[in-house]
Parts: sequence; C-alpha cells; structure tokens
Amino acid sequence: MIRGTVNDPSGAPLPRAQVTAMNLVTNTRFETTTKDQGSYELENLIPGRYKLEVAASNFLTVSREVQVDAGASLSEDFQLALQPLAESITVAETADIAKAELAKVPGGTFLVQQIDLERSRAHNLQDVLAFAPGVIAQSRFGADESQLSIRGSGLRNNFHMRGINLLINGLPYQDADGFSDFESIDLLSVRDIQVWKGANALRFGGNSMGGAINFVTQTGETASPLQVRVEGGSFGLFKAQLSSGGVHGPFSYFVSASDTELDGYRAHSQQGRQRVFGNVGWRLDERTELRLDLIYANVAEKLPGSVTRDEFRADPRQANPVNVQQDQGRFYNYVRLGVGFKRQLDSRQELAVNIYGQYRNVDHPIFQVLDQDQRNFGGEVRYRFEGLLGGRRNRLVVGFAPQIGDNGERRFANVNGQRGNLISQFDAEAKNYGLYFEEQLDVVPALTLIFGGRADWARREFKDLFLSDGDRSDRRTYRAFSPKIGLVWQARESLQVFGNVSRSYEAPLLLELTSFGAPGFLDLEAQDTWQFELGTRGQLRGRLNWDVALFDAEVDNEILNINLQPFPSAPFTVPSYRNAPNTRHLGLELGAGATLKQSLLQGGDQLSWRMAYTWSQLRFVDDPSFGNNDLPGAPRHRLTSELRYEHPTGFWIAPSLDWSPASYFVDSANTARNDQYAVLNFKVGYDWRRIGFYFEAFNLTDRNYSGSVQVDNALGRYFEPANGRSLYGGLRWRY
Repeated sequence: MIRGTVNDPSGAPLPRAQVTAMNLVTNTRFETTTKDQGSYELENLIPGRYKLEVAASNFLTVSREVQVDAGASLSEDFQLALQPLAESITVAETADIAKAELAKVPGGTFLVQQIDLERSRAHNLQDVLAFAPGVIAQSRFGADESQLSIRGSGLRNNFHMRGINLLINGLPYQDADGFSDFESIDLLSVRDIQVWKGANALRFGGNSMGGAINFVTQTGETASPLQVRVEGGSFGLFKAQLSSGGVHGPFSYFVSASDTELDGYRAHSQQGRQRVFGNVGWRLDERTELRLDLIYANVAEKLPGSVTRDEFRADPRQANPVNVQQDQGRFYNYVRLGVGFKRQLDSRQELAVNIYGQYRNVDHPIFQVLDQDQRNFGGEVRYRFEGLLGGRRNRLVVGFAPQIGDNGERRFANVNGQRGNLISQFDAEAKNYGLYFEEQLDVVPALTLIFGGRADWARREFKDLFLSDGDRSDRRTYRAFSPKIGLVWQARESLQVFGNVSRSYEAPLLLELTSFGAPGFLDLEAQDTWQFELGTRGQLRGRLNWDVALFDAEVDNEILNINLQPFPSAPFTVPSYRNAPNTRHLGLELGAGATLKQSLLQGGDQLSWRMAYTWSQLRFVDDPSFGNNDLPGAPRHRLTSELRYEHPTGFWIAPSLDWSPASYFVDSANTARNDQYAVLNFKVGYDWRRIGFYFEAFNLTDRNYSGSVQVDNALGRYFEPANGRSLYGGLRWRY
C-alpha cells in the first residue's frame, strides 16, 4: 500500500488530485484521487518498482520512483507548485494530464494511450479504437479507408468520413466543409488519441453531432532520440518507421518517416503509403512558445468496391468487376503545414494563435476520372483564463476559428481506367467561421457547471467552368447558434456523475450539394441535432473501473446518402443525398475494466479484463418514405472484450472477442441485412527495456463476415468483406 497527502503551495489540502502508480516492469497502472482532506491510498499493489505521479489542474505534475515490497506500507506526501497556464494545458499533454482533463468533461470521452498503440499494428482506426464505446471504426478493405461513426454520425457516407471533427494536435485535419479521409494520418507518429463524443468537442470548437477525435503526436519532449519499428504479416503487409526526437536548449524536434505496403486480402486492393511527419518547438522565453508541424503523404490505393450477397458468399476475396474494369483507385500527394504561437499573458491567462494550410493533388478514377486540386486554410485564435469568479474556481475558453477551402476539379470519362473526354470542370469553395466559448465553474468543490456555445456562419459556392451542358453555378449560406450546458458531480472520491444538453449544426458538404440529380445545388438543409446525455464514471477499490453514458440525439434534416444508378441498366451507382425530416439516435455506451487476479502464477503478475459495449437504436421518425424504419448501417449491439495476462518480466498475452450478436439493416427500406458475426483475436508480446515485440492473430476461426457496409446501394452491393484469418508481427527498438 502507498498512502499520503497532497497539499498546495500554501500547505492547504488539495482535493481531487490524480494520483497514479505505474509498475515500471509490467506498465500496470493503479489510480486514485485525493479526498477533501488531500489524503489518498493506493491498495492491492503488486511488489515491484513504481513511478508515483501526482497531477492536478493548475499545478505542476510531480513524480518519483518508489519500491513496493510485499506486505509493506509506504507514506509518500506531495506539495505541488503552481503551474504556468501555458504549460498546464497543451496539445502535447502527457497521458495522465489528458486523463485528468477528460475527467472534467460532462459527457462521453475515451483515451487511447501510447502503450496501446505500441502493442498493436496501429495500421488503421479499427486497430486503435476497437475499445471505444459508441464508436464504429471498421476498415473497408484492410486499409486506412474506414467506416467511422460516433453515435450514428456519418453512417450515410459510403466512403471517407463526415460528422466528426478530426484534428491533429488540436488543429483541424479535415477539409473546410467537414469532409475528410484517413490515409495521411500516420498512427506510428501518434502518442495518444482523445475521443470527445458529441458536443463535448466544443473544447476544440467542434460543431458536429459525432464529436471530435484529436490525434496528439510525439514531440521532442516525449520521443526517443532514435526509434525503429518494423511490422509485417498476411496479405503482403509491410510497415517500417524510423523516428527521432530530442530537446536542445530552447529547441525541440521530432521527425518520423514511414513506409507501408499492402497487397490486400481482396482482389484489386493493393495499397502504398509513404509518410513523413515532423514538428519543431521553440521556447522564445519562459512565457512564449512557437511550434511548427509538417505532414507529407504519398498515397496510392486500388479500390475493390462492394459486392452483392451472392458474390460475398461465393468468394469474399473478389472485387466488384466494374471496379476492376475501370481500374478504380485513389492516388494523391498531400502536404500540411501548421504553426502554433502561444503566449502566457500572466499566471492565469493565455493567448494562442494557430494557422494551418493543406494541399492535396488527387488522381481518382472511379465511375469517372476525377482530377482534383484541393486547398484548405484555417486557423484559430483562442483565449484561456483560469482563476476565481466570485471566490469559485473557473476555467474559460473563447475562440474564433475560420476555415476556407477550395477544390478545383476536372472530370473525364473513365475508359478502362484511362481519361477519356472532359465531362465537367468546376471550382467549389467552402467557408466556415465559428465563434465559440466554454465556461467551467466549480459551484462547490464537488460540482462543476459547464456552459457554452458556438455561432456558425457557413457558405458553399459552386462555379461551373464547363458551360457546354448548361451553367450549374450556385451558392448557399447557413447560420446557427448552438448552445451547451452540462455538469460534473464528484459524488464520491471515486464516483462521478455527468450530463449535458447540447445542439450541433452541420452544413452540407460540397459533394452532397453537387451530387447526382442537382441542376445546381440539391435542396439540402443543414443537419440540426439536439443531444441529451447522462452518465457516470469511476472506480471501485482500484480494481474495477467504468464509464457509462446514455444518449438521445434528436436530429432534424439528417443528411442521408442514396446510391443511385445514373441511367437505366448502369453497371455502377453514383451518390446522391436527401434530408430525412426527423430521426432519432438513442444509445447506451459502456466501457469497463477490472483487475481479476494479482499474483496468479507468481508474485508480481496480473490478470485483467476490459470491454466496450454499445447498444444503439437509430430510427427514422414518421419519415414520408420509410416511416419509423431503422436507419441502416449500424449494429444494434456491439461488444469487444479482452482478457490480458501480464508478467513482471515484460511478457503479456491478450485474447479478445469482437462480437456483433444480431443482424442489422443495410437499406432504408429495411429489406436487406448484414449478418451477425463473432471474431476471435489473439495478441502476445514482450517488452524489455528498449526492445518490444508483438504477435497478432486476427479472425482465428477464419469467419467470413462484412464488418463495414455500403448503405442504400441501388444495385444491392452492400457488403465489404473483412479480412480472413491473418497473422502479423512487429519489432520495436528505441535508443
């Protein structure tokens, strides 16, 4: 046992400080928070060497190493110093600080830590978000391209993503209109992933129903001077990364270069990625910091497409014949530059100014050959204050976030994968201006009230440059204010209750407005959502932890995809969109973990368990066409569960289950279903000083199943077969 007290600089007790003990051999973590008297206790520790760390908002984090012997009781007291605001909250937070911040959120959150990334392929979002309740992350054909949804957001999208704000180090990664892909994000350069569900993404100025996912990268302060990582496995997967980071006086740096090659489980699904990520930090003085991020990606991928049920059952490894005949794929170069300036005005105030620009040149043969030049620019001015309001602690953030995007596009007839005649040429522009604020006020030490809002102004404009078939030029403007109110109640030392009521407002994407059937823009309204959420998180005696949330999202004008045939007997479909007047997303999210047994085989080892369960009921509400049918694309129940054994020598083993126990609809008419499935997986690894290796086996029973789907496909091509039985291994060495 370790016990003690935590005090502030004046010697007064510091309640609700986060105390963490991490076993330096097994990486097993034990956590608690201090009581009102500043006292804490960590029980049931296995003998060994520990890193003991204490973190609290507005204070410097402190740590020390201690030795815990069998039957011994240690007394460790701490006195925390005040921390400058510029250092207490940054986009390069440690995992412990990130967890402490997420604990203040009045809604569902999830954190993927560095150790989770290192002990997996980290090849796509499915690998790293499998245990995030409420999140669907399914690779479409074994690569980065994924079906990604939070609380039913973006299920209408049969490619790429919308309805979630993606960020890298707190800056937007997606296009200005909200559209995004995944291929340029190198998960091997990421240190932790923060999932902010629903309106909780207001922390980043988010305005989408699904929320935000923030990829926090390595920096010179956190990275090793040299690291090499190599992975390989089934279906021709090969990945290699070389990275380096360090601090030299006021300067810090991190740079990573990686290569990924994949033949693919399915025909016509070869992938290639070459990615470079780097950042440089410069502390101009004790109050001022400048940081620069750079991303480059060269992406090449073939697209196998979706298949019918008969094709899926006959041969899940085949591609859509039309995709092969048209040599469909996506090839692009991507560059993104971000610059962040942060100035601590005084001990309680901070001003940050961030700007970014990204460019993507795309060659994209699909039903037509798309030649695109995409430019997106944006930034944020953010002011923070942490201090007292009426004698009570409060934290205020105010921000202004403009975004401008331009897409110049030329479309050609697809003649067996080659460019035929020019069919259309246009320039499309999206502008967004968001002004937001969020206030956290500690009404009493155990109760925090959160309120805020965001004002949005969005403009979409289309300039037709190919006038021989008529002028389709159009423009449209959207405006809204989205309020939020929530609370966090620390009912007991290890029990928290939270809730919020919030609105989100999402203007249509440019591709939705200009899709098939539009003489100019389709007549689409913005999607408008009121979301209600109630939940609890906590732990019991350091052995059981939970995070539970119940949500109800009432959606007006949800934008739904309809894949139509452009002409009778066409062998392919093209996307079009419509508003559903009213839909309802109701769900329950449950994340839990437990230490089942310590000293199972010998002193110092541990058997633990974790799980994520999501129940969701997504429905039309009195829809003119589909009544009260289920919305297609999401399983009603989804469970992932893992049993993990860790030995103090660094050996670990972890079998897991991915289970969708009921079939679910893939069309709005509710006539076609995706089958249930249960997939068994297995991991084993060893971490020793500077070396770590792992081995993974996916889909041990070689189950044929479709993890992701294409909804409302007019040709009945709903299914995207997941990988069969596959084996992977990786080696990591750091200096």
